[in-house]
Amino acid sequence: MAGPKIFWIDQEDRVEDLSGDSKTVSLYPGRELSRHLLSSLRAKEGDSFPFSDPETGTIYRGTLVSREPCSLKLVVDSEHATRTHFFPRLGIVFSPLKGDSFSEALSMAVMAGIDILQPVISDRSIVRWSESEGWSSKAKRFAGIVREKSQLAGRTTRMHIASPLSLKESLKNRSSDVFLWFDEDPVGALDPMKVIDSLRRFSLQFWEQKTIWSVVGPEGGWSPKDRDCLREPEEKGSVFRVSLGERVFSGEMALLASILFLGTFLGPALARDSHILRSGFSGAGEG
Repeated sequence: MAGPKIFWIDQEDRVEDLSGDSKTVSLYPGRELSRHLLSSLRAKEGDSFPFSDPETGTIYRGTLVSREPCSLKLVVDSEHATRTHFFPRLGIVFSPLKGDSFSEALSMAVMAGIDILQPVISDRSIVRWSESEGWSSKAKRFAGIVREKSQLAGRTTRMHIASPLSLKESLKNRSSDVFLWFDEDPVGALDPMKVIDSLRRFSLQFWEQKTIWSVVGPEGGWSPKDRDCLREPEEKGSVFRVSLGERVFSGEMALLASILFLGTFLGPALARDSHILRSGFSGAGEG
């Protein structure tokens, strides 16, 4: 199995700023990273590896200076520098899944470029993920999966997993965002390609500081009470109902489908549009 495409600088790793502007730093890896570099990769002094600060997206080239104690000199990679974030961000609102199903969905979300996951407790949710059910311990395990899969995929920024909220709270707290409500009832709902066409009509300015959320329900589907939560955002025009067809999906399948749609189809389409438009703006008046 291939190793990490990039290494994250995390909390257990010690960093000393040598230049005063964070362009050149000394890295003293924690136990986990040291073991991986020295034992798994058998790195020698002079070997270099890519690193990232997952909180800022800054990319470094790190050269092993010493094996004992393990230390590296990190220099900002001028070819890639800091990867500025594209707006809109991509988020998934979902009902928690039973067993290990969520771990697989979490891995896929990381690799698909999703920015934030928001677990919600809807009217028919079976799994609640409350503090009494050990949410804190689950969050710690999920964070480990995010780090592992991000490094394997070469992702430079950290995907955030929010604490569980009620469905009503989740929609209310993000009233300025856009929601793709995946509905088991296809009547009146758009197919995914029409959703992409609709969202591509919005201007670049509209998407600044916004998040597009895919909203995926529990195994039992949306209840009338859940649908009542839609009324206000629908009146504002911030909800698009989406149908994946007449087949009934399991909760796991619906979540995976929404992740793939958002991360590998809609997100890249909007990013391409943004790049083309910004290139056009920057080139205006030249020549």
